[in-house]
Amino acid sequence: MFRTLVSTLSALAVSSSALLGLQPALLAQSSPSSETVVASRIVQPVDDNARVPLRGYVSRLASVANDRGPAPDSMPLARMHLVLQRSAAQEAALHEFIEEAHTPGSPNFHKWLTPAEFGQRFGPSDQDISTVEAWLASQGFAVHGALPGKQVIEFSGNVAQMRSAFAVRVHQYTMNGNSHFATATEPQIPAALAPVVKGFVSLNNFHPKSYARLLGRAQYDPKTGKATPTWTVPGGAGYPTVGGVNFALSPADFATQYDLNPLYNTGVNGTGQTIAIINESNINIELVNQFRKLFGLPANAPNVIIDGNDPGIDGINNPDGPNNASPEAYLDVEWAGAVAPDATIDLVIGGDTALESGLVLAAEHAVYADVAPVMSMSFGQCEANLGSSNSFINQTLMEQAAAEGITVTVSTGDSGSAGCDNPDTQDFAVKGLGVNGFASTPWDVAVGGTDFYYSNYASLSLTNLATYWGTTGTNTPPAGGSLLGRIPEQPWNASQFGLNASNYYTSYGSTTIGAGSGGASSAAVCSAGYNSSTGACNGTPAGYAKPAWQTGNNVPGDGVRDIPDVSLFAADGSNYSYYPICYEDGDCQAASSGPVQIFGVGGTSAAAPAFAGIMALVNQEYGRQGQADVVLYPMKTQYPAAFHDITAGTIAVPCAVA
Repeated sequence: MFRTLVSTLSALAVSSSALLGLQPALLAQSSPSSETVVASRIVQPVDDNARVPLRGYVSRLASVANDRGPAPDSMPLARMHLVLQRSAAQEAALHEFIEEAHTPGSPNFHKWLTPAEFGQRFGPSDQDISTVEAWLASQGFAVHGALPGKQVIEFSGNVAQMRSAFAVRVHQYTMNGNSHFATATEPQIPAALAPVVKGFVSLNNFHPKSYARLLGRAQYDPKTGKATPTWTVPGGAGYPTVGGVNFALSPADFATQYDLNPLYNTGVNGTGQTIAIINESNINIELVNQFRKLFGLPANAPNVIIDGNDPGIDGINNPDGPNNASPEAYLDVEWAGAVAPDATIDLVIGGDTALESGLVLAAEHAVYADVAPVMSMSFGQCEANLGSSNSFINQTLMEQAAAEGITVTVSTGDSGSAGCDNPDTQDFAVKGLGVNGFASTPWDVAVGGTDFYYSNYASLSLTNLATYWGTTGTNTPPAGGSLLGRIPEQPWNASQFGLNASNYYTSYGSTTIGAGSGGASSAAVCSAGYNSSTGACNGTPAGYAKPAWQTGNNVPGDGVRDIPDVSLFAADGSNYSYYPICYEDGDCQAASSGPVQIFGVGGTSAAAPAFAGIMALVNQEYGRQGQADVVLYPMKTQYPAAFHDITAGTIAVPCAVA
């Protein structure tokens, strides 16, 4: 039942010294100037009585138990996104272009496309788009047009119009006390439109899960890096400490652990670069400023880019209630900026609509507007829950990002090998093996989680931790650097199967599935199609095929995409360390003397924006890298010493067997 990290590369902790081995990129950003003539594919009259079904849009989360009945016919459905598909010839040409754009020596090497150029070459003809828009208008919808890249058409209407036009029956569902809307039936479209219309971005607004592990407040001493946690654990016990303290991993400590200081010392600090942080919550920018001041980072406030409605802090403005996503936003913004301190950080957010998550709308905005050459997303859903939305993420959005030269970093998740289970609410895994469908696409860098590894757990004390941490108070604030040198790493695993100073089961009499996620893609593709009656996948769902670049020593020969690609520190205190952030009022406000309040977090949510920061450093030196895995995997073979292989530990978590 347990799946471990069997690939050295899959368990990687990457050192920034490896980045110096990247081949210099051609900095040209223009694309070939030749015009592309796109043939129209809608050649039959649109007959509303001749229809074909679209499968995979009824979410597994839209269960009968959660169903609260049909939504009112008059309920508005704003900002619906109809997905347009490429022809087989266009898809082949796109894959050829992406390969050439990532191949040194090719005439198209690093000649990334703009969104407009992408749409011209790989979108439907203008005539086909006009035909689809005219049909939508004939059904009473307000048509807002094709978005840049010509991959989706945005339109708005109401529940009654969706039922009449697409046979979509929108129901209300309640989960964990929150109200959501989703289709209870699979959609249909006129058969004449099928050569161009692929489906929908989403027909539900179930929130993707944040992969942040929230711990609580701690009192932090910038001179020593010591933190005294004030939160408790199950049963009300104090959080485990050594000598009464933990060690919060400051930005200066991160730089020591991943060898960033040689880059900083030569001016490689993110200058001129931009990172797009994708989230579904707004933030108080002053808290980010306080984080930067506390840890000695240059003043560099983030920008907030709002797509559509402002969700507000914690998503409080969303029509279906708050999403509690602001801790994730602070974590991502603060730590992307901590690793690339002079880079511009753009927080890209969107409000939920009735049938689409604001997070997905924000991700679309970042790609369609080409906001930044690096994009980080610390959310996800397991492949099995995404259904046909897997196709949109893989073949529509992320492929366009790769063609534009955008490096997308995505958290793998926090439930070990059990990617469909929830580590925040479950002690045991019950749904088998699974991975995050946002991370398993072949077009992103999937970032997993590590923890520190100390070999002398039986006698671990503040004295022998002094081998790694400066505990004497001689460090100079406000930088807060106390790590003396790199600590060996292991896969982050808070369960009893982790190699931890604090064994969860022994300490608390219960267990957890909190661990850095990874494994093989297994439920992303229904290559045999969906059953026309039940909507179920014909045969066994398959994973994404293994990309050509995913090769190397100990990479599984399983024929499917495996994640993670790289991993960085993501632990939540089992070995006495975690990330500090400024999130609550009073955090990171330096006093004249004494400790400072911080908020402790862990999870792969921290690893993804941190690696995005590293990629911003790479881009400053060598230009946009696009799908960076194309370079990272061969680098492991060419420069093995630049990577920190992990050979001990596991991401196995406890499971309940029926």
